[in-house]
Amino acid sequence: EQILGRGFGGDFAGGMGGFSDFFEALFGNLGGRNAGFGRQERQVRPQRGRDNEQNIQISLEEAFNGTTVSLQWEDGRKIDAKIPPGVRTGSRVRLSGQGSAGAGGGQAGDLYLKIQVRPNPTFKRDGDDLRIELPVDLYTLLLGGKINVPTLDRTVELTIPPETDNEKVFRLRGLGMPQLRNPKKRGNLYVTVQAKLPQKLSEKEKELIRKLQDLRSS
Repeated sequence: EQILGRGFGGDFAGGMGGFSDFFEALFGNLGGRNAGFGRQERQVRPQRGRDNEQNIQISLEEAFNGTTVSLQWEDGRKIDAKIPPGVRTGSRVRLSGQGSAGAGGGQAGDLYLKIQVRPNPTFKRDGDDLRIELPVDLYTLLLGGKINVPTLDRTVELTIPPETDNEKVFRLRGLGMPQLRNPKKRGNLYVTVQAKLPQKLSEKEKELIRKLQDLRSS
């Protein structure tokens, strides 16, 4: 038996074919006749890529001046990353868009460089300050004088007052590390003087020291 009717701008015939055409007219061809009733195409939303972290080792001199490090991945990708002056161990430098690729056209993640500053044989770092121990001969400590003090960018002269105690600490303002957020400002350099005793004394020198000892005890 054939059922005739009108709807949605056209005629349709009864039977299985007619109902199929009816539903197609009502809902549209959702992925084709074989896709199944009510099935919808899934859309992939853009997703941001994952952030990555890379450990970087630099010297104290590189942390003082700032530096550039070259990074290369297995796929051949290469970038040059600038490390600003004043970074310290634990600092992180963000490279925008250099992390993992995004999905579905999403933005790439960021790459964070985690900084480790290698120990320096001459200077010890304390925040933005530097510390150094310098041997000074006994005569300069007793009578006073001048000594040369190395810093990370130049050598300066330090005046030692007469009768300076062993292990005395001198503060040299503005000769430490640059501040990370304001590189024009620097920390301080602390100089600890250590008495350097004369070695291989001659008999005449020993005699003079004995006389000095007698004078001090009288």
